[in-house]
Amino acid sequence: MAQLTERPADWASTAPIVVENTRRIAAPVETVWERIADHETWPEWFTDLSSVTVTFGAEGVGGGRDVKVPGMTVKERFTAWEPPHHFAFTLFEGPRIMTSMAESVALVPDSDGDGCTITYTQGIEPAKGFGWLVKLAAKRLDVQQRAALDKLAALVE
Repeated sequence: MAQLTERPADWASTAPIVVENTRRIAAPVETVWERIADHETWPEWFTDLSSVTVTFGAEGVGGGRDVKVPGMTVKERFTAWEPPHHFAFTLFEGPRIMTSMAESVALVPDSDGDGCTITYTQGIEPAKGFGWLVKLAAKRLDVQQRAALDKLAALVE
């Protein structure tokens, strides 16, 4: 594992490699927020994660968690926490193929309040010489994100 450069919440959408998916969910924004703020249940909807453990502060900027994915554990620190609309984090320890990674989850309520739109963004800066590999990984991340948003919707609708 490598120490990664921490990035602010808005960096995810401007990173050298960006994976982003948007989906409407037929549930109020508060219901969806409640689910994504329950860190340890993420593997129920983001099934490529083995486990999520809060390590220092479950809520708020500066809090963090360890996330197990196949073959490794990455360490994350929250960079945005604006209930029930925005949650973001940066990896501060992760695989050597990247120098930075940040993720953002934004929720926008429908005008009638009965549903919301969720946008999940992952931004990555590859380590020198690994751009080709990170671009391949980004294709898999895109598939994982879309599946995760579909499963999240199924759990809360």
